[in-house]
Amino acid sequence: MALERKGVATATFVTHTFSSYAEGLCRMQKMQQLPLVVIGHPVAARPVDELREKVRAVHAAVRDALTGKR
Repeated sequence: MALERKGVATATFVTHTFSSYAEGLCRMQKMQQLPLVVIGHPVAARPVDELREKVRAVHAAVRDALTGKR
Protein backbone atom coordinates (compact mmCIF):
# COMPACT_ATOMS: atom_id res chain seq x y z
CA MET A 1 0.00 0.00 0.00
CA ALA A 2 2.84 2.36 0.79
CA LEU A 3 4.33 1.88 -2.68
CA GLU A 4 0.99 2.42 -4.40
CA ARG A 5 0.48 5.62 -2.41
CA LYS A 6 3.84 6.82 -3.75
CA GLY A 7 2.78 6.05 -7.31
CA VAL A 8 4.64 2.77 -7.73
CA ALA A 9 2.51 0.17 -9.49
CA THR A 10 2.14 -3.08 -7.57
CA ALA A 11 0.35 -6.39 -7.91
CA THR A 12 -0.65 -7.93 -4.59
CA PHE A 13 -1.15 -11.68 -4.67
CA VAL A 14 -3.76 -13.20 -2.40
CA THR A 15 -5.41 -16.61 -2.46
CA HIS A 16 -9.16 -16.84 -2.94
CA THR A 17 -9.54 -17.93 0.68
CA PHE A 18 -8.26 -14.53 1.86
CA SER A 19 -9.61 -12.30 -0.91
CA SER A 20 -12.59 -10.97 1.10
CA TYR A 21 -10.27 -10.12 3.98
CA ALA A 22 -7.84 -8.35 1.63
CA GLU A 23 -10.68 -6.37 0.03
CA GLY A 24 -11.81 -5.30 3.51
CA LEU A 25 -8.31 -4.12 4.37
CA CYS A 26 -8.22 -2.12 1.15
CA ARG A 27 -11.53 -0.46 2.05
CA MET A 28 -10.29 0.34 5.57
CA GLN A 29 -7.18 1.95 4.11
CA LYS A 30 -9.25 3.80 1.47
CA MET A 31 -7.35 1.96 -1.26
CA GLN A 32 -10.19 0.20 -3.04
CA GLN A 33 -8.30 0.57 -6.33
CA LEU A 34 -5.32 -1.46 -5.09
CA PRO A 35 -4.94 -4.28 -7.59
CA LEU A 36 -5.40 -7.66 -5.97
CA VAL A 37 -4.42 -10.70 -8.00
CA VAL A 38 -6.40 -13.66 -6.70
CA ILE A 39 -4.92 -17.13 -7.16
CA GLY A 40 -6.06 -20.57 -6.07
CA HIS A 41 -5.57 -21.74 -2.51
CA PRO A 42 -3.41 -23.27 -1.10
CA VAL A 43 0.09 -22.10 -2.02
CA ALA A 44 2.07 -23.19 1.05
CA ALA A 45 4.14 -26.32 0.56
CA ARG A 46 2.91 -26.80 -3.01
CA PRO A 47 5.18 -28.08 -5.79
CA VAL A 48 6.91 -25.37 -7.82
CA ASP A 49 5.27 -26.51 -11.05
CA GLU A 50 1.82 -26.15 -9.49
CA LEU A 51 2.63 -22.62 -8.27
CA ARG A 52 3.92 -21.66 -11.72
CA GLU A 53 0.63 -22.76 -13.25
CA LYS A 54 -1.34 -20.71 -10.72
CA VAL A 55 0.72 -17.63 -11.59
CA ARG A 56 0.49 -18.27 -15.34
CA ALA A 57 -3.28 -18.36 -14.99
CA VAL A 58 -3.30 -14.76 -13.69
CA HIS A 59 -0.53 -13.39 -15.91
CA ALA A 60 -2.87 -10.90 -17.61
CA ALA A 61 -4.07 -9.54 -14.26
CA VAL A 62 -0.48 -9.04 -13.09
CA ARG A 63 0.46 -7.30 -16.35
CA ASP A 64 -2.59 -5.05 -16.11
CA ALA A 65 -1.86 -4.15 -12.48
CA LEU A 66 1.74 -3.24 -13.25
CA THR A 67 0.93 -1.23 -16.37
CA GLY A 68 -1.97 0.67 -14.85
CA LYS A 69 -4.71 -1.07 -16.89
CA ARG A 70 -7.03 -1.56 -13.95
